[in-house]
Amino acid sequence: MRNLKVTEALPENIKKDFSELLYTQPNFLIGNNQLPQIHFYLLDNATKVGVGHIGFSLEEGTAFSPYRAPFGGFALAHDLTSREITFFIFEVLRKLKERGVNSIQMKLAPDCYFTNTRLQKENLVYAGFELMEELEYQAIPVTDQVFELNLASMEVRKLKKCKEGGFEFSRLPKHKLADVFDFVRNQRQKKGYEFSMDWPQMKLAQKLNPEAYIPFVVKDDERIIAATIGILASDKVLYNFSPAHHPEYDQLSPVVLLTEGLYDFCRAKELNYLDLGTSYLNGRVNEGLKQFKSHLGGQSFLSYSFRKAVS
Repeated sequence: MRNLKVTEALPENIKKDFSELLYTQPNFLIGNNQLPQIHFYLLDNATKVGVGHIGFSLEEGTAFSPYRAPFGGFALAHDLTSREITFFIFEVLRKLKERGVNSIQMKLAPDCYFTNTRLQKENLVYAGFELMEELEYQAIPVTDQVFELNLASMEVRKLKKCKEGGFEFSRLPKHKLADVFDFVRNQRQKKGYEFSMDWPQMKLAQKLNPEAYIPFVVKDDERIIAATIGILASDKVLYNFSPAHHPEYDQLSPVVLLTEGLYDFCRAKELNYLDLGTSYLNGRVNEGLKQFKSHLGGQSFLSYSFRKAVS
């Protein structure tokens, strides 16, 4: 095992050999909740390189990772061994106990974010964590292939019709985020879907993490007909947050063209995955939505939720 050390902060400008998760970063947590936060970093003492991180929000003796976000948990270098991951977990447990924490709730990122997610799962169970839930996510692997090759034939036809209709995809400047937020929220509310954030929350999140929230649209001439907020959930994954389209364009499904634009953005930025999120409605899988994401090239990945009493 490497000469590893767990610390609550890393020296400035130190190299990090892992993909950081947006949802566990200090700036994100400041805007996400008003709770105290604590961070643990895994440092390779020999090379002075950071090889892991986890951030918690603390409330009444419970450490949450995340408190209110899609997921959190450990962000780890891909080459950590099982023994090294176990060391990190037990050191975090020891340090949380010293802080008076008596319980932990944790939800890991889907296993498209890290190659060692299942190894994390095994080691958490070994450390006494109770597996509470498995959730299915879908994500499109970003490769050298053009987007159309991922599509089912029905979606290929829809994509062609959108392009023949002159619809255009574009990334908007940051100050247009409010316009996209309003469009997406309004379209979802028309369908009776709740929206997980209000504008003040989104505005604060963008202010604290200005590079992470990106507005994307499809327009018919100057009219927005489909839109989404792309969230750089890590430096290797773009999350497609709440895409929506105008009901007048149901037959043309401009979300397919929107997804192609997101995929091409990911290719240009050398990202690994386009995260399409989950397909649950009232706790059950919406099979129609899941199938649509599969037709877009989405593959299934799992996220694991845990809890543990600290003693």
